[in-house]
Amino acid sequence: MSSASPTVLPRKKQWDSESISLGIGAESDRIIDSYQESMYHYYIPVSRQLENPSIRFTMLKRKWEAETAMSSSVTEISIHSAYQEIIGMGPIAIPYILSELRQKPGHWFWALNAITGENPVAPEHRGNIRKMTEDWLRWGKANGY
Repeated sequence: MSSASPTVLPRKKQWDSESISLGIGAESDRIIDSYQESMYHYYIPVSRQLENPSIRFTMLKRKWEAETAMSSSVTEISIHSAYQEIIGMGPIAIPYILSELRQKPGHWFWALNAITGENPVAPEHRGNIRKMTEDWLRWGKANGY
């Protein structure tokens, strides 16, 4: 693996209240996200992208989120190809997934279970994303993540 640090890309523009009231913020965010994703291909050669687990995870996560944003099916969300590639990254993906859960609860439980072979979710917490997140974060802390 390369130890070179990845190139820092421009950050997303913060929208002012006038832009938001005009309704251009959300649409522009999608355009900016697509632009930033394409810049990874320009600034960072594909061979280095695949070597760097942080970049690979981020690219797969963005693709997964973008392509499942309108889905309410947990099964559809979990069998998405990018989500499955994250699972395929194995234990190296665990810190990234737990970091995502710390920032906001999401559908990472299937991936964590598939990678770790564990399920620390208490039976009474099943179906409660906030509680399930807390259980997995507690598991992460107990296991050195």
